[in-house]
Amino acid sequence: MFAGGLIIAATLMFFSVWLFRTEQIGWPNDSFDDPVDEIYLRRRTRSRRRVNALFFLCGLLILVATLATPERRVWWIACWMSAMLVLCTIVALAGIDVVRTMLHHRRRLEQMRKR
Repeated sequence: MFAGGLIIAATLMFFSVWLFRTEQIGWPNDSFDDPVDEIYLRRRTRSRRRVNALFFLCGLLILVATLATPERRVWWIACWMSAMLVLCTIVALAGIDVVRTMLHHRRRLEQMRKR
């Protein structure tokens, strides 16, 4: 249980750092030319930065829960419950990101048809 908690915590924290770095450098095949794209890119970057911070926070909570062990039940339960709520929040934010991306693509297709 202890080793598993350490592995999960480290994985989440490294994953969040990797996502943050990749978002800064840019993803392959990303091309944003229009002013509409700049607005979308700014919103997407801000949203994904929040999600990356939440992933890191979840990793920290799991690390604290792992180090607290079940003997300190209050900390253990509080950290695991908080980690669960943070992960649910990440899923909700991902859903919002999907809707935002779909609306952006729809706007871009309409602009392309008008041209």
